[in-house]
Formats: sequence, C-alpha cells, structure tokens
Amino acid sequence: MKQSKAMKIWNLLYPICIYFVVTTVAIIILDYVLPETTNSKLFRQLLTSLAAFPFLLNYYRQDQKFRGEWKPGAYVSMIKIKPLHFLWMVLIGACFAIALNNLFGMLHLSEYSASYEQVEKTFYTGRLALELAALCIVIPIVEELLYRGIVYKRAADWIGARRAIVVSAVIFGLIHMNLVQFIYASVFGLLLAYFVEVTGNLTGAVAAHMAANLTSVLRAETQVFAFMDESRVVQSFMTIVLALIAGAGVFGIWRQSGSVKNK
Repeated sequence: MKQSKAMKIWNLLYPICIYFVVTTVAIIILDYVLPETTNSKLFRQLLTSLAAFPFLLNYYRQDQKFRGEWKPGAYVSMIKIKPLHFLWMVLIGACFAIALNNLFGMLHLSEYSASYEQVEKTFYTGRLALELAALCIVIPIVEELLYRGIVYKRAADWIGARRAIVVSAVIFGLIHMNLVQFIYASVFGLLLAYFVEVTGNLTGAVAAHMAANLTSVLRAETQVFAFMDESRVVQSFMTIVLALIAGAGVFGIWRQSGSVKNK
C-alpha cells in the first residue's frame, strides 16, 4: 500500500519520539532512586541511553528484515568493514573533532550559546572513567543506531541517499538544541551518514563518533591538546593540518568506494 507523504515523515520521526519517551520515563524513574545533581547528570544520561538501546535495536532489526538485509545470527554482517576504511574513519572522526573545536574556539562561538556552556558542565565533570563509558562508548552507539541506522536509512529509502544524508544530518543537529552543537552535529552528521552509505553498516560511523568524542573528553580532562591553546598561530596551523587530513581521508574513501548515488 502506497504511503502518504505525511505517513512517510511520521515513519522517519517516530523512532526519535520513542527514544525521547523511553528516556523521559527512565528519567522519571531515576528521580526516585538517583535524584539529579551536577554530579549525577552524566551518569543518568548513560542509564537512559542504555534503557533506549533495546528499543532502537528492535526497530533497526525490523528495518533490516523489511529490506531483506537481516538473517538470524548474522550479526557479523552488521559490523563487517574494510580495515583500511575503518582506520581512516577513526582518524577522520578524531581530526574533524579537533579541527572544528579549534575553529569554534577561535571564533568564540560558545559565547553565543549559554545552553552549550551548561552542556559542557554536565558532560565534563572530571570523572574520566564515566565520561569514557558514557560519551565515548554508549552514547555514540545509541545515537548512531538511531540517527544513522534508522533515521538515515529510512530517509534514504524514501528520498534517496544524497538528500537523506543532508536531512538526517540536520535532524541530528536540531536535537542537540543549541547553536554550537547544531553546527557541529550537522556537519559531523554529513560525514557519519556518508560512512554508513559507503560501508553498508554502522561500524565506521560508530568508530568515528567514538573517536571524535574521545578527543573532546581528552581535551577537557587532560593536557594532551593543551599545546594548541597556547598560541593562535599553532592553533590555526593545527586546525588547517587536521582539516586537510580529514579531507584527504574522505577523498580516499570516496575514490575507493565511489560517489553516493541517489536511489
């Protein structure tokens, strides 16, 4: 049966609604056992993301079955990726994150978004182990499952891969609900959706997302990247170098995999 445009839009968006419903219910429950404080916010977000994971995995699996891409026990096919592509996507994710954060710092973009400053206080609290678990493992997996595995793939089935890459990236940016993260997530979302398109699965996108978040955690909690903040010249130079590395990686993947074809 042919679906109306409104129904297709709903099919695209309702998994996001389910995600927010599940996480909201989880938050309500947590209010009784783990009240929200500055120190508990990130841990609560970790738990709510874990609560949403089985629901999202079920939708993803249903979509795979509908496309004929899912077979019982075929989990290996979900993560199969060329080793060189995998390594490049990790490097691209890390270089992209550092370069864009450098650019935001030089433009003082965070000063225009009070809500982003609040997000920083929630995420970067000095508890490295929790930040690694939440920001570098669980949340990237859950977000990639939702925004690339479900939203992007459904959009691609409907409007073709090229437009779906843009649409899914904008949706990914909008849900962050502040200027800085909207720009960051939208641009990064373009890369992540492209990775899914050229590899056929989520592995590269998840790895790139993890690598990007890891650089942000290390920058906030260690002195690994402190040398870039000591001089505008060094920061500018490193931003250009890292952007070129990321661009070269994307170009190399494009040369090997071919351009994205609209379906």
